[in-house]
Amino acid sequence: MENNSQEKYQTYLEERKQSISAERDTAQQFDKAILTLAAGALGLSIAFINKIAPSPKSCSKSFLVSAWILFCLSLLSTLISFLTSQAACRRYREILDDDIMEKSSNRSNTAASWTKWLNYFSIGFFIIGVIFLVIFSIFNLP
Repeated sequence: MENNSQEKYQTYLEERKQSISAERDTAQQFDKAILTLAAGALGLSIAFINKIAPSPKSCSKSFLVSAWILFCLSLLSTLISFLTSQAACRRYREILDDDIMEKSSNRSNTAASWTKWLNYFSIGFFIIGVIFLVIFSIFNLP
């Protein structure tokens, strides 16, 4: 019976390891996608204004400026999340080290919470930036 319990535990550990690896890969893909999309949208909007709308309607300029600010905030949030993610990993290792040494310690990982919120802000800024860019584009289409 104990052997079956050990097998279950080993299966659990392997599945957990695969889940962590998949989550890490997904997070990396998310960060790359946001960086690429936000930078691309910023570049596209600059090209749009120069080629298609060199004289944008005054009522639409605030949408363009807001979109640029939001794309920059999206990029900045993603870049800062790289640093907080590194800090979260370091803190998690400290917690694991304390566990293995059977030390009682604070188990909070504030950097992990910051990383999560920065990712939410990053995608939110990007989506709102796209909406503002679309509004600007609609105002200035021939």
